[in-house]
Amino acid sequence: MIGFILKLMLTRWVTMKRWNNFPRIEDVSHLDNVWYVIHIALFLAYLEEKNGKKVDREFLIKRIIFNSFSYLLISDINSGTREYIRQIDSEIFSKIEEQGYKFILLMDAPESIKKDIFDTINDDNKKLELLIISVAKKYAWLNECLVNHKIYSDIYEVPLDQINSFLYTKRSELKSLDILLTNENYKKYLSHIRRLNHSMRWSWQTRIFPVSVMSHLVIITFISYVLWKLENDFWANLDIDELMLKSIYHDIPEAITWDIITPTKKSVDWFEEVLEQVEIKMMDDYIFSYVDSEYKKKVSSYMLKPFEWELWKMAKYADIFSALLEAKVERNYGWKNYSEIYRNIKKRVNKIELKSIDYMLKNVIDSFDEKIDDVHLTK
Repeated sequence: MIGFILKLMLTRWVTMKRWNNFPRIEDVSHLDNVWYVIHIALFLAYLEEKNGKKVDREFLIKRIIFNSFSYLLISDINSGTREYIRQIDSEIFSKIEEQGYKFILLMDAPESIKKDIFDTINDDNKKLELLIISVAKKYAWLNECLVNHKIYSDIYEVPLDQINSFLYTKRSELKSLDILLTNENYKKYLSHIRRLNHSMRWSWQTRIFPVSVMSHLVIITFISYVLWKLENDFWANLDIDELMLKSIYHDIPEAITWDIITPTKKSVDWFEEVLEQVEIKMMDDYIFSYVDSEYKKKVSSYMLKPFEWELWKMAKYADIFSALLEAKVERNYGWKNYSEIYRNIKKRVNKIELKSIDYMLKNVIDSFDEKIDDVHLTK
C-alpha cells in the first residue's frame, strides 16, 4: 500500500492538473493543492488558538493527506463537478470515496497504519477541525481561481462567485476565516507561500515527472508519518506533531531564495554561511513581514533550522528517501542520467540505521518496479 500510494503521488498526482477543463495561466497539480490546503489549515488553526480555541493539528494534517488518497483513484472527477454531484445527491459521492478507501486499505501494509488511516478518515467528531479543513480547501480554490480570473474573467465568474459565497457564509462560524479575509497582510503571506508551486526540484535535470517543492513537501510529510508509525511499532516514542510540522514547513524558504544546489553552496569557503544570512533577511522581507511576531516565533525554526535535534533527523531521512524515489521513477521511465543519481542516494539511505528505513527499502523500493494499471473501483 505505501509503495502504491507513493508511486501514484510521484507519477499520476504530479501530472494531474487542477482546472484542467478551464483555460489557465498557471498549472497547479493536485499534490500542490494538498500542501497548500494543509498550510492554510495550519494558519487558520494558529488564529483559532490565539482566540482561545484548541485545535488538533495532527488530525488536520493526517485528515487532509488521507482524504486525498481516494482522489488518486477517482481523479477523473474534478473539484467543481464534485460540488455539483453533492448538490444533487449528498451521499453518492461519499460512497464513491469509500470505494477508493476500501481498495487502498485492502492492500498489504502494517496494520497500525491501516487502522490509523481508517480511524482518521471516519472520525467526524472533530467539528472545528473539519470546518477548518473545508474552509482551507475553498480558500485554496479561491487563490487558484483569482490568478486565472485576471485573464479569463468570464470563464471563472461562476466558480469565483460560488467560492466567495461559501466563504462569506462561513465567516460567522469560523473566527479565523473572518480575520484572514479582513487582513491584507495575511493574504499576502499566503500568496507568497504559493510560490513554492513554481519552484521545481532538480530543475537542472530533464524530468518526465517534474516535482514542485510544494508537492515534495506532501510526499516527505507522508513518508515522515510512515517512518514515525513504524518506529513507534518498534517501541520508539516520537512526537508526530513536531515531525510532520518540520516536514511541512522546512523548504518554505525556497519559495523566496529558490533551491541552490549543494555543490554551489560548497564551492567557496563560507558561502553556505552567507547564504544562511541571506535566507533569514529575505524571509523577513518577503514572508515574516506579513505576519505577527508570535507566528514568526512559532514557525521560523521549522523553516530556517529544520534539521536540528535528534527527532528532526527523521524528517531529513524522509527527505532523502523521497529523493531516492524520485530518482527511481525517472530511471525506471528511461532517463539513464538518473541511474548514477539513484545509486548515490541509495548509498546514503543504506547508511541510515533505522528499522523503519529497512522496512521501506524492502517493501517500497521494489514496488516501484511494478506497473500500475488504471484502477477501476467496481465490485
